[in-house]
Amino acid sequence: MRLTTAAASLALFALGARAGEGVHLANCYQNSPLGQIPFSQMIYYADDSQASQNIVPSSANQCRVTTPGGGPWKTWEGASITCTFPSNTYFTSNIQSGAGSSTVGTYAGSGKNNYHNFNCYRDNNHQLYNDGTYNCWSVYYCLDA
Repeated sequence: MRLTTAAASLALFALGARAGEGVHLANCYQNSPLGQIPFSQMIYYADDSQASQNIVPSSANQCRVTTPGGGPWKTWEGASITCTFPSNTYFTSNIQSGAGSSTVGTYAGSGKNNYHNFNCYRDNNHQLYNDGTYNCWSVYYCLDA
C-alpha cells in the first residue's frame, strides 16, 4: 500500500511541476475535404496543466511554424526555430539533435521568449486538442526555467 501512496504522491508532484506557463512544440493535422493536411506549430499555455485537458488555445496563443522545402512537419531537432505569435511575442526553441529518440521527460534543449528562458523536454506525443478541424499533439514541452 505504501508503494501505491508514494507513486500517487510522485504523480501529483509531476503534475504540479507543470502547472506554470509552458510552450509546446506540436505536430498537427488539419482535416479538410482533401484529407489531412500536416503542419507544425508552437502553442503557449499560461497554465501548462491545460495542455492535457483538450482545451483549444486561442488563436493568439498559436504560432504556425513554416517548413519551406522541409516536408509537412517541422524537424524540431538540431536547429534554432523562431516563431512570432500574433502578440509580437517570439519563442525560439533549440532542441538538441537526437532528442527525438530520448525517453519522455528527458531534457531536450532550451527555449526563450521576449521575457525569459525555458527548459525543453521530450513529451509523449499526447493530444493537446482536437476541435474537429485541427488535431495537435505535443512533441516537446518547454517550461519557464
